[in-house]
Amino acid sequence: MRQHAELRLRLKQRSARRRSHERYPASLQATQREMSVREIELEMQNDELRAAQVALKNTGELYNRLYDQAPVGYISMDARGIIIQANLTASVLLGTPLEMLSRQLFTRFILPDDQDIFYFLHQRLLDRDASCSAVLRMKKGADDVFSAMVEAKLSQEHFGPGVVLLILNDITERTMAAAQLHASEERFRGAFENSSLGMIMADMQGRWVTVNRALCEMLGYTAPELLAMGYLKLTHPDDVANSVQFGQRLCSGEISSYRIEKRYLHKDGHVIWAILSATTVCGGAGLTRQYVGMVEDISVRKLALETLEKSHEKLRQFIAHQERVKEGERIRIAREMHDELGSVLTGVKAHLSVALIQDQRNGGTLQPRLEDACSLLDTATAALRRVITELRPSVLDQLGVWAALEWHAEEVCARAGLVCRTHISAETVLLEIDPERSTALFRILQEALTNVVRHAGATRVDVRVSHAYSSIRMEVEDDGKGMHCESLVTADSWGLAGMRERAQHFGGDIRFMAVEHGTLLAVRLPIRGGA
Repeated sequence: MRQHAELRLRLKQRSARRRSHERYPASLQATQREMSVREIELEMQNDELRAAQVALKNTGELYNRLYDQAPVGYISMDARGIIIQANLTASVLLGTPLEMLSRQLFTRFILPDDQDIFYFLHQRLLDRDASCSAVLRMKKGADDVFSAMVEAKLSQEHFGPGVVLLILNDITERTMAAAQLHASEERFRGAFENSSLGMIMADMQGRWVTVNRALCEMLGYTAPELLAMGYLKLTHPDDVANSVQFGQRLCSGEISSYRIEKRYLHKDGHVIWAILSATTVCGGAGLTRQYVGMVEDISVRKLALETLEKSHEKLRQFIAHQERVKEGERIRIAREMHDELGSVLTGVKAHLSVALIQDQRNGGTLQPRLEDACSLLDTATAALRRVITELRPSVLDQLGVWAALEWHAEEVCARAGLVCRTHISAETVLLEIDPERSTALFRILQEALTNVVRHAGATRVDVRVSHAYSSIRMEVEDDGKGMHCESLVTADSWGLAGMRERAQHFGGDIRFMAVEHGTLLAVRLPIRGGA
């Protein structure tokens, strides 16, 4: 500062007249010069003081704004609990004008049930505890209540002995969220413990953390025993690999949930069928913490399904047996009709023919009744042949199934006036199948063509037979009015049910498909197995 003052003095001297140096002695000039420097120094100090005062004022205003507009409430309280000073945030939190807060007892704003908490908080501070905090329910104005986190610390270096600085933070929303979370956890815990399904809480390494009473009753173990054993020892050996695979995928985050059917081992050794549904549970930060598993005992349902399946299988076997018996009976009746009734009709026709010939030789007139009887015998013989063919076509036993299919399609279409195109691949013609499959194919085609004639209103029928992948495929396509294929699958028709049962007996299936004009019936029949 001295150097700056001397510099300013030299600048002044240069502008002064040089005669001033000749008017005064040298000692007086030096004194004058020193006084001028001191004067300039004082002026500079005054300038700096004024600048510091402005900066201090600005800082004070900034501090006051920060103090008043702080996100938390600040309150200074003396040893008697009377408020000395507060900021605007505290005034808003307490719902009281700032000028009315001073000289008020702070406990006036605390609910009566929480005043003891504040009393002990204050005592701890007076016992020279550096700082402490507590959650208090406080009044806001006349009616409202809010939850506040109150932090208290001694501030005697600023306000004197016994003065306490209080920091108020409104945590109402946080408290409500915590209460809702606690209520939700209580509801979940209640649902977990009282669920009729077995419930599991496990960490992301697959270790069971908690199980409920229903799971203990289901598996016959106590909760500590289940937690000690883990799911691998409780899982049936044949299901361990699948359980581990899904568990690893869940823990790695590849999937967020899964549902599998598996078997558990009861404490007494018997198997329990169950459906396990597992899903991950995320923490507050969105990180996966654990997963919840629900175990539904389906042993009774599984047993019922197995019993029902066995019953269905027995029913299929019975139906197949009935078909074999019926087919055998048809063969027997057809043979007896051919051998006995056919021979009788042939004998009667022979006798009538002889009688007519003798009458002609004797010169007698032919009796019309004998001629009518011969015509009736011819009609009866043709009807007998037709019935025998319907019961068991001889071509099926004599020429094989492929010729029988082609012959039957042409016969039906000829009687119904339909255009028939039958194509059996050359490889399929060389294929030999057992009599039961031959009969099944023939009867399925027989029923399919009967349905076309009766219901389709078609003018053309195509029959295609091929084989691939050890299965025979037969297709019957018509150009009729078509049908809803979904209704055909569930149709209450003995004919359709018979076709399905014949195919399923050999492990095959039947499908109905809508085509551009009409309906397509596709039959798949394995060459071996299934029966």
